[in-house]
Amino acid sequence: MQRLLDRGALVTGAAHGIGLAIAKHLAAEGAVVTVVDINGELGQKRAMDIVESGGRATFVQADISDWAAIDSAVSQAVLFAGNLSVLVNCAQYFPFPRALELVHREDWEMAEATGPKATFRFMQLAYPHLRASGHGSVINFTSGAALEGIRFTAPYASAKGAILALSRVAANEWSREGIRVNALSPFALTAEYPPDYDQLTVYDLITPLSPMRRGGNSDVDIAPVVTFLASDDSSFITGTVIHADGGLTELSPVDYSESPGVFGRT
Repeated sequence: MQRLLDRGALVTGAAHGIGLAIAKHLAAEGAVVTVVDINGELGQKRAMDIVESGGRATFVQADISDWAAIDSAVSQAVLFAGNLSVLVNCAQYFPFPRALELVHREDWEMAEATGPKATFRFMQLAYPHLRASGHGSVINFTSGAALEGIRFTAPYASAKGAILALSRVAANEWSREGIRVNALSPFALTAEYPPDYDQLTVYDLITPLSPMRRGGNSDVDIAPVVTFLASDDSSFITGTVIHADGGLTELSPVDYSESPGVFGRT
């Protein structure tokens, strides 16, 4: 059964990692997906891969720190699908971890621009279309970094905390208009990290500290949760945070920033 048949969906950061897995799953459920990413060559390929697999998808290249690019992406998504029912704000700049007093201004500003500011603008522009659809769903991404105050992540954690607050305000304001807004806090490999950040090593170090003793898989553990939140199966759920992280945030008593090699003060 295709739970999202003919529903327009826009997914940011969808050329790789978690965003790509989400775009593929939404398309498999019948959604008409707009893949949004800054990487033009890769994004175009990913959209074509979805089409070749039997789904419906298009690609829009956009730097989401630029509001004009966001405006264009939303317009193109609506034009392509004929509606916009699902908005997934997945993209986010992740600065190299540094102690708060050493954070670069550029990292702070980029984390804000691609995080809460971009999420806000996408939501604002999508609002009339989500309302008109009669079953609008917004899925935003927060993080355990914000919820636990993980050390050396000030720009990223602050951005994710702001996104969570924005999501809850929107859920309160839009619930009577048939729009649900939820947040997801995942633990899985993604491509949002800087090139000089050894994500695989960090992932391997954190995984044993998870209550489930494994890391998440974007296709198996994350994308299906987003599909659930996008569909009518979750029609009575709004304003909440789902931790798709193997219990890492809610259950683990360990401050994994203490693990050797995970974070530093450089």
